[in-house]
Amino acid sequence: MISVCRQRESGFGRVGMILILPFIILIIVYGAYKLFFIPDPVISGLDAFDMLPAAKQVKLNTENVRSIDISIYQDGKEINVLKDAPETGEKVYAIEVRPQDLGLKDGRAIITVKAKAGILKKLQYDIESVVDTVPPALDVVRAPVMVNQGSGGVASIRASGEDAVFIKLVEKARPDMDKTFRAFKSEPITDTKDHSSGTSVYYAFFPVPFDVSEGSVYYAVATDAAGNQSVKTLPTRIKMKNFQSSTITIDDSFIHRVVLPLLNETSVPDPAEAFRKVNEEWRQESVNRLLDISQDTEPRMLWKGRFLQMRNSKVMATYGDKRTYIYKGKSISKSVHLGYDLASHAYAPVEAANAGIVRFADNLSIYGNAIVIDHGLGLMSLYGHLSTIAVKKGEEVSKGQIIAQSGSTGLAGGDHLHFGVLIQGYEVSPLYWWDSNWITTNVIDLLQK
Repeated sequence: MISVCRQRESGFGRVGMILILPFIILIIVYGAYKLFFIPDPVISGLDAFDMLPAAKQVKLNTENVRSIDISIYQDGKEINVLKDAPETGEKVYAIEVRPQDLGLKDGRAIITVKAKAGILKKLQYDIESVVDTVPPALDVVRAPVMVNQGSGGVASIRASGEDAVFIKLVEKARPDMDKTFRAFKSEPITDTKDHSSGTSVYYAFFPVPFDVSEGSVYYAVATDAAGNQSVKTLPTRIKMKNFQSSTITIDDSFIHRVVLPLLNETSVPDPAEAFRKVNEEWRQESVNRLLDISQDTEPRMLWKGRFLQMRNSKVMATYGDKRTYIYKGKSISKSVHLGYDLASHAYAPVEAANAGIVRFADNLSIYGNAIVIDHGLGLMSLYGHLSTIAVKKGEEVSKGQIIAQSGSTGLAGGDHLHFGVLIQGYEVSPLYWWDSNWITTNVIDLLQK
């Protein structure tokens, strides 16, 4: 009887072990997974902690993180800036760091970042950081008081402790259209006084674009390596101008002779749409290309004196002409003409308006065969619709040198030269640059130190 009972107990024990064994295996597998197979925690964006200015937002992207802890250590003091246990493994953190509010002083600090994904999945970074809350010194020495819409100006700026200086145009009516213009560290043209050690002189040519909105403001901005910035308002106000409007009728003959070859077609189902594509899409592509070309400029003046107008030429169209195109009695497209059209005779010689370096000599969409000459400090001249080009990219040219012949390439109805002046990639009216008195008053005098 006792033997039977023991056999029964042994049987129940074996059954229990069989029933429990899967759970034990599951626990072991889960433990092994937690220990060995959970992905390592990942944090990106930590390089933003290398330098801490007066105010900075550090954006961190995390993956496989179950806990994160970030502290700043300086002079034996610990300051925690983040402690979190996210519900999901992926999370984005935007950490506002204001060293002075945290009691930090300028100098070195250690930032410790700890994160866990599991029992064995941990990471720790000790980042050597520099706290620098002092903004660069900035002073606007000279700048024009008044500039006309479609013209340009130049500012003389002094800065110290800076990493970069630029001019910013803030569009009052269109805040999404703000523009920035480079300033160039340079030797002054005329040295009339000594400056303190560490102070740099900058010159910035800035445009007043045709589409600028009334009430827009120019600022000088200096930034340092840490990200601090100083801002000064330029005394420059914008005088809005009334530009002429014109209506241009186009016909099938113009579309077939001019537009279709540009599109590499002999026929199209919708002539009006074909014209719109070239006049609007291609025009915008040309604008963007000129902005790209403008980035390659000498940080010094290459030109001297007034710019030359094409010899024996007649003005056929002016800057700022707002054009409406009519096809079969309907308005189909619009544009603004941002240069001067100059005509003499077919294949007339085209001169370099001033000395400089050729930055572009090739086909430029609606401008056809074109040349862009860099005159330094972001100032360039544009020659469009050329029949032939006599210079190469990178070539230095002198004022008055023959560089091309006029033509009708691109979106042109007849032989002429489209002449434009660009300041940091934006076309402004050439009329000012043909005037030696304007150049002296609005450029040379403002570059004096």
